[in-house]
Amino acid sequence: MTIFVALLALVVAIQYVVIAADIVPRFARLAAVPERAITLAKWGAMAFFAGCAVTHLQIAHHMLTGGGGGASAAHLAADHIVPHVAQIVGGVAFISIAKRRLEIRLTTKDTAGHLRDVERRFRATFERSPTGIALLSLGFGRGGQFLQVNPALGRMVGLSPDVLLHERHYEDLVHPGDRERDDVELRAMLAGERNDVELEQRYRHSDGSDVWVQVRASLVRDDDGEPLFNLVQMRDITDERTYSDKLRFLADHDALTGLFNRRRFEEEVDGAVVFARRFQLPASLFVIDLDQFKHVNDGYGHLAGDDLLRTVANVLSARLRDTDIVGRLGGDEFGVICPHTSPAVGELVGRDLLEAIRADAQLHVAERTVRITASIGGKQISGDELATGAELLAEADNAMYEAKEGGRDRLSMVDFAAAAPTQMRARLTWAERIRDGLDGDGFVLWEQPILNLATGICDRSELLIRMVDADGRPVLPGVFLPVAERFGQIQAIDRWVLRLAVELARVRQAAGNHDVLEVNLSGISLTDESLIDDLVSQIKAASIDPTRLIFEVTETAAVANFDDARRFAGRITDLGCQFALDDFGSGFGSFYYLKHLPFDGVKIDGDFVKDLAATKADQLTVQAIVQICAGLGKETTAEFVQNDATIDLLTSYGVDFAQGYHIGKPRPVTAVAEASVFRSPVSMPSPVMARFSAEGPSTSA
Repeated sequence: MTIFVALLALVVAIQYVVIAADIVPRFARLAAVPERAITLAKWGAMAFFAGCAVTHLQIAHHMLTGGGGGASAAHLAADHIVPHVAQIVGGVAFISIAKRRLEIRLTTKDTAGHLRDVERRFRATFERSPTGIALLSLGFGRGGQFLQVNPALGRMVGLSPDVLLHERHYEDLVHPGDRERDDVELRAMLAGERNDVELEQRYRHSDGSDVWVQVRASLVRDDDGEPLFNLVQMRDITDERTYSDKLRFLADHDALTGLFNRRRFEEEVDGAVVFARRFQLPASLFVIDLDQFKHVNDGYGHLAGDDLLRTVANVLSARLRDTDIVGRLGGDEFGVICPHTSPAVGELVGRDLLEAIRADAQLHVAERTVRITASIGGKQISGDELATGAELLAEADNAMYEAKEGGRDRLSMVDFAAAAPTQMRARLTWAERIRDGLDGDGFVLWEQPILNLATGICDRSELLIRMVDADGRPVLPGVFLPVAERFGQIQAIDRWVLRLAVELARVRQAAGNHDVLEVNLSGISLTDESLIDDLVSQIKAASIDPTRLIFEVTETAAVANFDDARRFAGRITDLGCQFALDDFGSGFGSFYYLKHLPFDGVKIDGDFVKDLAATKADQLTVQAIVQICAGLGKETTAEFVQNDATIDLLTSYGVDFAQGYHIGKPRPVTAVAEASVFRSPVSMPSPVMARFSAEGPSTSA
C-alpha cells in the first residue's frame, strides 16, 4: 500500500512540473503579455509548483522508507490515496484540455508576426476583391444573416455593407422567382446541411434591375467538425448570361426576322407530328414562298429586300394565334404550323395568309410602293399520319411549287388539290428532276441572237438553258433555277452549261463560224475555284479562240461576291476570255463598282430599255450608262428591245449591241456541224433581221 501511495505522489509531482513549465506559459501568451512577463510567470510558477512537487517527493520517499508502515489502510486511503487520485485525474484533465485548446495560440514571435501578415493580406483580399464575399450565419430560422460583407457585394446590389449587415437577410437579395426555384438548395445552404453549394441566381439591385450572379457557398467548420458559418462568393455574370442568351436565341432563331430558323422549325414539325399521333388532334403545315422576290432584291437592293422579309414576318405573326408557330426556312421562304386545326379550317387559314400577304406585305421605296404575293403549299398533319416531319415538310414544299407553277399568288393544299394525294406523293421533287436531268438528257441549250448596231449583223448570241419536261416541252429557267440554288445544284448546272458552251465554240470554230457566245454564271460559281480550274482546262484543251467567249454575271451577284468576282474576272481575262455585268443598273451601287471590277462590257437592265422610247427617265439613265462605259472603253448591250424606235435611240446613244424578241427570239442551238449533244435549229424570223437583210449585210446567226 505504501509503495502505491509513493507512486501516486510521484505522478502528482510530475504534473506540477508540467503545469509550471508548459501550461502557465500558454496562459501567459494567451493573455498577450510581453515575453519577459511570460518568462517571469514561468519561473514563478516553477518556484510555486516546485515546492508542491518537493512535498510530494518527500511523501513518496517517506512511504518508500517505511515511514507509513504503522498507518492503517483506511488512514492511508483518507490521507493520501483519495487526494492523490483526485489530483491526478484533475491534473490530467486540466493539462490535456489546456494543451489542446491553447496550442494554436502558442507561437514564437516570428510565427506570430507571420500570422499577422497573413491576416492583413486576407483582410485586404476580402475588402478589395472584385468578387462579392460574405459570411452567413447558420441554423434553421436564423441562417442567412450577414456576419461580414465586403464592398464588392455592396456594389453588386447597390447597397452599403452596413445596410446588408444590419437590415438585410441573404434571401432579401434573391429574385422571388429564383428563391422559389432554388428553395431546396437555398434552405440546405442556410441551414448548414451542405458542405458546398453552387448555383446561378438573379439578385435584385436597389434600382430594381436584375443582376445574374454565380454563387459558390462553402461550409466552414471548427477543429471538431462543428459548422461555424457559410463562406459565400458571388460573381456578377450578367454580361455573360446576356451573351449566352443571345447565342441560344440565335441558335434557334433567324437573325433577320426573329422567327424560328429552319433547324428549329423542323424540330417543331416533328413535335407537331408526335402530338397529333398521341392526342389525335390534327394540325396544318404550310410552306410559303414569296413570288418574284429576286426582282425586289435586284431592283431595290438587299436592304429593301430585308425590310420586306421583316414585313412579311410581321404580317404572318399578326394574322396567326399565339399558339401557332412561324419560321423562316431560308431566303424568301417561310413555314407555319397551326396546331389543333381541322382540314377545313387549315384551308381557310392558308387562304387568309395568302390574302394577308397580298394586302399588307408592301414596302415604300423612293415614292414607290412595292407589293409582293406568295405561293403557299399546305399539308394536313393527322392523328394517324405515318410520315415523318421531314416527309411532311417535303410534301408541303411540293405543294408550294404546284402553286407557283399554277401561276403564283395561290394556295395548293396536298389534301385538297385537284390531283389525288397519291399523285402528289408520286411526283418527283424539282431537286430530283434537276439531278435526273443532269444525269440524263433533261436539259438543252437555246440561244438568242444579239445584234451589232454598228454593222447590222447578229454576230453573237446568248446561250440559255432549258429543262425538258416529260412531254418534250421546254421549261423556263425561272421555274427550276431557284430550286437549284436552294438545293445546291446550281454549280452542277453551271458546269453542264460551260462544258457544252466550250464544245459548241470548238465545233463552230472548226466549221468557220467565229460568232461570240455569251454564257451566264451564277454568283455562287464565282466562289468555286475548282469550277474555274475546270473551265480553264477545257478552253485550253479545246484550242478555241478565248476572245469568242463572254462570261456574264448579274451585277447584284458580282456585288454580293465582290472579291470573288474580281478574282474570277482576273483569271478569265488572263486566259483571253471576256467578262460582262448582266442586268446592269438594277442595283444602287452600279456606277461605283464600274471602277473596281475588271469587266469588258455591261448589259443594261431591260427595265430601262423596254419603255425607252416613251420614258424620259429611262433615256437619261441609258445615256449616262453608255457615256461612262464609252469613256472607260467598255461595250454596252441593251436587253428587252421591243421596237424599231428603241433601236434608233440606242444607235444614237452609241450603244454597241441590242437584244430582245424584236431582234430574235430564243431558239434551240444549232451547232453548224453535226454534234449529237445539240438539237436541230428552229426557224424564227425577225422583222429587224429582215430589215437589216434588205438594207445591208445579212445576219450570220
